[in-house]
Amino acid sequence: MKIKLSATFEGKCILCGKDAIVFTAGDEDTKKAVTVCKECADKLGDTPLSDVIEKYGKTDSAAFENGLKMEKGTSAS
Repeated sequence: MKIKLSATFEGKCILCGKDAIVFTAGDEDTKKAVTVCKECADKLGDTPLSDVIEKYGKTDSAAFENGLKMEKGTSAS
């Protein structure tokens, strides 16, 4: 399993349904992703991220599209 993580952003937590600051984690192989708020991430405690993706993740190919790429010596302005 190759897991990718997003930066935090404002969105809806897939576990509790709240609009909050969330992050997305997903498995590149299966294209399953899960979006979780900090509160739910804290409640999951020591649960491996791979288990969370497997149990709650939904197929979302868009989550794996290339985003902003930063390279040394460049700025995002």
